[in-house]
Amino acid sequence: MRRVLGIELRRGSALLLGAAVALLVVGLLDWAPSIKNSTAWTRQWSTMAEWARFMLVFAWPLALGVGALQGLRERRSGVGELFSSTPRPRAHRVAGTFGALAVGLVGGCAVVLVVGGAQVASATDHLHWRWVPAALVGALALVAAAWLGWALAQLVASPLLPPVLAVGAMVLMAFAQGADTGEAFRWALLLPFLPQPESAFTSVTGTVSAVQALWWAALAASAFLVVGLLRRRWVAVLPVLLAGAVAVPLLPTSEQEARRVDPVAAELVCADGLCLTRAHEDERAALAGPAREALRRLAGLPSPPTSVREVAAPVYQRQPRGPESTDAVWVALDEFTYFRRDPLPADRLVRYLLAGAGTRTCLGVRHEQEDAVRETAARAVMSSWLTGRLEELPGYQAGAGDEADALAASAWDALRALPGAEQAARVQAARDAQSACSGDAYAVLTGTS
Repeated sequence: MRRVLGIELRRGSALLLGAAVALLVVGLLDWAPSIKNSTAWTRQWSTMAEWARFMLVFAWPLALGVGALQGLRERRSGVGELFSSTPRPRAHRVAGTFGALAVGLVGGCAVVLVVGGAQVASATDHLHWRWVPAALVGALALVAAAWLGWALAQLVASPLLPPVLAVGAMVLMAFAQGADTGEAFRWALLLPFLPQPESAFTSVTGTVSAVQALWWAALAASAFLVVGLLRRRWVAVLPVLLAGAVAVPLLPTSEQEARRVDPVAAELVCADGLCLTRAHEDERAALAGPAREALRRLAGLPSPPTSVREVAAPVYQRQPRGPESTDAVWVALDEFTYFRRDPLPADRLVRYLLAGAGTRTCLGVRHEQEDAVRETAARAVMSSWLTGRLEELPGYQAGAGDEADALAASAWDALRALPGAEQAARVQAARDAQSACSGDAYAVLTGTS
């Protein structure tokens, strides 16, 4: 079998398939503009593995189609009857070819992880191994895909089978991506991809990886039995049936259940008034100066914050946030696209930190337009009072438009007409309301509450 394996690796398509998978996944990950944030595949170990798994949406159908093409090889060459006349068991004969496909695909996955891992190692010191199970399951799923394609080609010997399988698999996974809760999400976890990572502070649970590994190992075993057993092929369905009976009840029904918080990544490390999560501690040199300047400007308030603290928040705040204490400037780096522009100028970082007098937006992804307009105007006036001139909020103004500009100008004029002590008191009261996410910060600023 070792000789057959060597011949297949030298002359077959296994290594080419592995190279194609590596080029496809790395190319898509480097090109995709939607991952240039804290969950980029080159920033954290967990997100690297999860993005690689997400790209199986494209790589898995490729492996399935090429596997089916390989399965038609004997029929295309007209040697099926000759091989069947040999005394050697069929399972022994195909093991070398299956092994070559596995080596090629595992090698392709290894290339992806080496390319991503080299960049992650230079971007963060937060090293851990919780990403390894998710990555290994991805490699196992690709091997199962190629073997499954081969097995199906034994059952349906048609030249149309490889493209039909590849296109069908891609369509299936495109539909499955819309499943976010309930039984649909549970069944979607039986597919090879994982949902896009939305936070650098979570990772896929070990239970999910273990159950998925069981499922893909059973599918690979069934595929091998279909090809290796000329008779009693019904036995091949037993591993899939048993694994499905075990796996489906154990899989979660929502993404929240499928992920766990990484307490080490979310741990705050504080120095000189700046507290950053361990996952982003490497950004301290860039943020230390702007944080000191922001705190200096905020010191003019009656009850100023004394530190800048990072929030271990997801990239997109889908739900309205809860109250936050007023003794700190709470900041989520993804809220002002910190990782999309590297590096941001220090003066712009200061403006981001001063937005809303050092407070975060209370609104989630889905919100009323009127709420967004009033909050944007209030936050712009609060930060402008600290800088001494009326300015738009950097990065926050796009969804509010001219209406927010008009409200901000009106509130600015009314605020500046008050005595200095009253101005500071109004901004402090508005900051307290914004921190607690209760009341209307704009009404507090204008004295209409």
